[in-house]
Amino acid sequence: MRAVVLVCYLAACGSSPAAHDAAPGDGAATVDGTLDAVDGTPVRQACTSQFGTALTAVYGRLDGTLVSIVQPGGGPCNADSDHVHLQVKMNGAIYDVAVNVGSTGGVDDVHTTTREKALPVWSEGWHPGAIEDYVTLGLHSADLTLETRDQLAAELTMDLANTNHISVFGTGYGPDGAHLIHRNGQGHDGLIVTNPLSTPAHVRMFSFTDQAF
Repeated sequence: MRAVVLVCYLAACGSSPAAHDAAPGDGAATVDGTLDAVDGTPVRQACTSQFGTALTAVYGRLDGTLVSIVQPGGGPCNADSDHVHLQVKMNGAIYDVAVNVGSTGGVDDVHTTTREKALPVWSEGWHPGAIEDYVTLGLHSADLTLETRDQLAAELTMDLANTNHISVFGTGYGPDGAHLIHRNGQGHDGLIVTNPLSTPAHVRMFSFTDQAF
């Protein structure tokens, strides 16, 4: 079982290469519509099985800081063979984010790609009611590349190596975590957003082999 969905907000363009405007994050500056914000030094800690209780069982956006990456496999901290589990700190508590790298039964059927996109402003917390869709972003199934679970786990880990602030679009599976971080349609598509203080941000998308859109 697959356990574990963008109206795109565009930043205003600067009028000249020398134009600089105040922006989120220390040392941030906008030049010709591109905001390069300082994300801060990543802080990592041992994974935990003690989670917060602030999420709801709806689609939304989790804005926090990445504190641990749990690789696929049996073991503590919700580890399983089909997902990379991200542990995100929000308002002092840790939340689990289950990201598919395969499907039950050992099937390697997850596709992925990245894009640079302007997104809503990062604001620490759980934000239900977001509407984000790959097709609205101009993305279709043929744009995502099939990878083995080992390839995808390694690529995702490398992508997140220097991540501090993070936004995750997905559906709460309970008060302590989120899943469905992949194509779901109807404005509920899953996204992992790194450098979310910058515009554009770095966005990773996922889909399965049997999904056409």
